[in-house]
Amino acid sequence: MPARCPARLALALSLGATVLAGPPAGAADSRPSTVADPRRFETFELVLPRLEATRTVRVYLPPGYAGCRGCRYPVLYFLDGQNLFDAATSFAGEWQADETLDALYRAHGLAFIAVAIDHGGGARVQELSVWENPRFAPARGEAFLDDLVAVVKPAIEARYRTRRDAASTTIAGSSMGALMAQAALLRHPESFGRGLLFSPSWWFSPAIATEAAQRALQPGQRTYVMVGTAEGGTVQADARAMVERWRARLPEGAAIEFVEQPGAGHTEASWAAALPAALCWLQAGACTDGQGG
Repeated sequence: MPARCPARLALALSLGATVLAGPPAGAADSRPSTVADPRRFETFELVLPRLEATRTVRVYLPPGYAGCRGCRYPVLYFLDGQNLFDAATSFAGEWQADETLDALYRAHGLAFIAVAIDHGGGARVQELSVWENPRFAPARGEAFLDDLVAVVKPAIEARYRTRRDAASTTIAGSSMGALMAQAALLRHPESFGRGLLFSPSWWFSPAIATEAAQRALQPGQRTYVMVGTAEGGTVQADARAMVERWRARLPEGAAIEFVEQPGAGHTEASWAAALPAALCWLQAGACTDGQGG
């Protein structure tokens, strides 16, 4: 096992990749749903041809969406969709993303469509791996990323009233999901102009650092990186080094915010707590209470 693996993730990896998949089949049936407003929450299945899999897509619609036929909305794409909105489908708690988005709408008028793509259970690590790690071969992240750009995003744009420009499109993830978000942001700047990277698993492959040193953010892109001081290992040092690589080649008009959150661990609760400030920072100047703006 890599020595740099954060403590909680190291334990999970030592038990096998399936531990990271989520609750066993049927577990959600015994837990009540915590979706804030089911009337503004939709799910459907999408076939991902490159990945040769079908995945559930979960969609949050902002307050007022149904009544504003001429409105178009920026979109947040989240990885590990089971954990975003509902404790009944989550592995170890939810991000409460729907409650957070509702609160930002009430406080600041921020309105987003949020799209959460489910992970592949026991195949999660491989599907989110663009970079190779021999222990979790084969990496299938290239196929997932291709489907994200060529299948998921067009399906959302056809079904909902979205803003389609890169500046209105955010890719977000935590842990392995943050690595996929990084790959999407850097490899597809024409599609994703904003990124949220929470507790990235940068220990996973040395190729990540190599690519980050070669592939810069593009003008106009904004990236928010958060790590917790209680994640263990060298996660903070890895994050500082990665952010410095990007800052060294940061073009005019691009921005990086790096937050080392006191007491935060490698947990859904920590990522849920970080989400409001991160979203405010991405929408520069939109929040007036000092929360990430």
